[in-house]
Amino acid sequence: MTPLIALRCLRLDAHRHPPQADAHAAVPRSAKVLRGPRRPDAVPLRRRAAWACPSSPEKTDARHQSTAAQRARQAQRKTGGKYTVELRQTQAGSRPGPFTLGQLLTACGTAPDWTGENPVVTPEWAPEMFDFAPLGGPVPYSAVLLLLGLLTPTSRSTELELESRNGFHSLIVACSGRRFELVLSQDDYVTERCRVPGCELSPVSAHSIPYCALRHLAARSQDELVEMATGWGNAQREEFSAQNPAAVPLGEEGDQLIAAAVAQCALFPVQAALIASAYERPDMVDVVYFGEQAVQVQHAMDTEYFRLMRVAAATRTRIQKLAGGRCARGAALQIGAGPKVPPQFCSAVCATAAGR
Repeated sequence: MTPLIALRCLRLDAHRHPPQADAHAAVPRSAKVLRGPRRPDAVPLRRRAAWACPSSPEKTDARHQSTAAQRARQAQRKTGGKYTVELRQTQAGSRPGPFTLGQLLTACGTAPDWTGENPVVTPEWAPEMFDFAPLGGPVPYSAVLLLLGLLTPTSRSTELELESRNGFHSLIVACSGRRFELVLSQDDYVTERCRVPGCELSPVSAHSIPYCALRHLAARSQDELVEMATGWGNAQREEFSAQNPAAVPLGEEGDQLIAAAVAQCALFPVQAALIASAYERPDMVDVVYFGEQAVQVQHAMDTEYFRLMRVAAATRTRIQKLAGGRCARGAALQIGAGPKVPPQFCSAVCATAAGR
């Protein structure tokens, strides 16, 4: 066979029996892929995996899902804390993000009335509400307006954040370190709370002493206590000194500041700040006041000084009784350790060693 005839035979054979395509060869995008008919019971792989996996959310029984309430109960059993506090902390991770005062004001003025059924109060007693997602649901118009009044003066760009919400009962909103409780079952109930997150107690004074006396005031530092004492004394002086500058009361709030100062071993600076801001600096009494009025003011200052010392002594005795007569480091408490020593320690040396 000649070479020319052999070449023609090879071409004819290749045309009749084309080589198989490589399985890994690239296929043009425009090429159509022919598939056989799909079975009626065929399920895509991803959908099959969803219901076939036993841990999938679609397959999991809702009764066995870990809800926020269940997690809060578990945390309560572990820590021994209050359920409401644990629930708030558990819900904190899923609460809405911060929002501005301008957004809240715009929603209050433009959002339609919420028309759902209030599960807490009957329709005739239910407040008018509007839905605001950053606050976790419906809120009363009047409560929001009261909150805006308490935040005055602030700008529209001031940020707020929902700390916690208890259904349709109440919610806590935080702004610049301040915390406010809005009661959702009433028209106009908004009150400021202690500034420590999670605390349900009211502050001693929302403007001057923004911490609760029962738990958190005594944990403040000396500088903070002095600042609060100065603010409280100035507020009392502005309110009462117009008629008689010698009749300015420091009241129970002043006593609570002194009690906290004793626990922090800050009695003298806090006491001095209270008296000076409420009346006058001791070296300025004769400069600011004259004659009989100066005598009255000086007498009021001396009287208040000794009264606060008695409050401090009573606080020291109470703390020592709570300690059971034993120093925080195990030694016996010395009742007469002095106002410069925290009452839970037997001496200044012991307190200094414990702080290291």
